[in-house]
Amino acid sequence: MGGMAAVLRNFRPNEMWVGTNPPSPEYDALLREAAKLGVAVRQHAAGEHFEFGGADVAVLAPERDYRPGTQAANDDSLVLHMAYGQTSVMLEGDAETSSEMRMLGERDLSSTLLKVGHHGSATSTSPAFLNAVAPRFAIISAGRHNSYGHPRRGTLEKLGDARVATFRTDTMGATSFYLDGTRVTAGTLATADWQK
Repeated sequence: MGGMAAVLRNFRPNEMWVGTNPPSPEYDALLREAAKLGVAVRQHAAGEHFEFGGADVAVLAPERDYRPGTQAANDDSLVLHMAYGQTSVMLEGDAETSSEMRMLGERDLSSTLLKVGHHGSATSTSPAFLNAVAPRFAIISAGRHNSYGHPRRGTLEKLGDARVATFRTDTMGATSFYLDGTRVTAGTLATADWQK
């Protein structure tokens, strides 16, 4: 959340989508920045389904009746499944295993690309969830030499055992994925190393 204000300033989106978040100085500052820039804030909850730029968007978490605690938690995360043609992405945010378990059985979770939950920590990417998503590609967003030790070895091993082509921002830098409805093209921006 700390970097989102800069994203709003740099890219000037029309909307910012959020889940159910508790008040905090950081979140309140982000909402003020969005208002200052004229960015509409749209709150979403599980069960919503809508079209966005030709993509089919399903909101998987948080639940409509979800009540966050007094402090921000990883399971506050908005989780989206976006499909375009025969390609799709699961955007898991920081969702942990408890949120993943609630999503199982709700709908077909299969996705071409998985944005791995909670920076590849041990608290996300449960075997059942990974099996249901069955991605071909995965991306783990984590800072180089971060103090949390993310991504965790066990998470990387699970992805490797499932033969998922895994990209990591801590070792590969910024990474881009292009889903054209038929295939996914992936590449690290630093090396212009693209694969299909």
